[in-house]
Order: sequence, then C-alpha cells, then structure tokens
Amino acid sequence: MRKIFALLILLMTASCAYCADIVGLEREALILRVELNRLGSSGDPFEREAILQKITDKCKGTEEAEAAYWDLADLYLDGFPEEMRQEAREMLELCLKNYPKSNRSILVKCRLVDLYDAKDARRAELIRQLQNENSLPNLIRSKLN
Repeated sequence: MRKIFALLILLMTASCAYCADIVGLEREALILRVELNRLGSSGDPFEREAILQKITDKCKGTEEAEAAYWDLADLYLDGFPEEMRQEAREMLELCLKNYPKSNRSILVKCRLVDLYDAKDARRAELIRQLQNENSLPNLIRSKLN
C-alpha cells in the first residue's frame, strides 16, 4: 500500500511539474506575442519573423507556437516585398509535423495544397488525406478534384 501511495505522489508531482512547465511556456509565448503586437502588421518583417521564430523555438508544445507557424507562413506570403512560398510551405509542414492532431490541421493542409505546384507529389498526397477527412465540408471536398 505504501508503494502505491508513493507512486501516486510521484506521479502527481511529475504531472504538476509538467503543468508548471507548460504554463511557463504559454506565459513566455504571450509575452512575445505582446512584443509582436507592439510592432504591428506594418512593422519590420525581419523583426516579426524573429519574434515568431522565438515562439516556435522556445515555446514548443504550446498553442501559441502552433499559431506562430501559421503566422510565419502568412508573413512569408504577405509580409515581405517578395512572396516566399518555399519558406511558407516549410512553416506549414512543420506545423503539421509538430501538431498532427491539431484542430488547425485541415486548414494547414488546404493551404499547403494551394502552395504546392499542381504536379507535386506532396500536393497529391495532401489531397488524398483531405478527401479522407470526415469533417471536411463537401463543398471543399469537391474543389479538391
């Protein structure tokens, strides 16, 4: 009985430590978001990129880090003088890799389909994955063909 009790205490303290780590990471990500918001959307894209990269690097596993991948893709497509499609694809692919069960994964896949060339094998693979998604609206499913 004492062993079970000791094991329960060990598990509780380990999970509390994990929760504290996540809360600390979320807090750090929010502080970086405030810094990003101060720059505004018309701020220096290189500064915005650096802050978003900090969020993805330092705050792994948080919702803010996941959102930062999406925001980096936006920045690469619309924030620099010239569109940076390859970099945008890389950020979205990292988002899928690091957050495969995310609620955002369907949106990320749809966006990637748009960013890959029509003959690209990865695009075809993404289309197959999307067609197998039960939650994908029929209107979008029909546009994939």
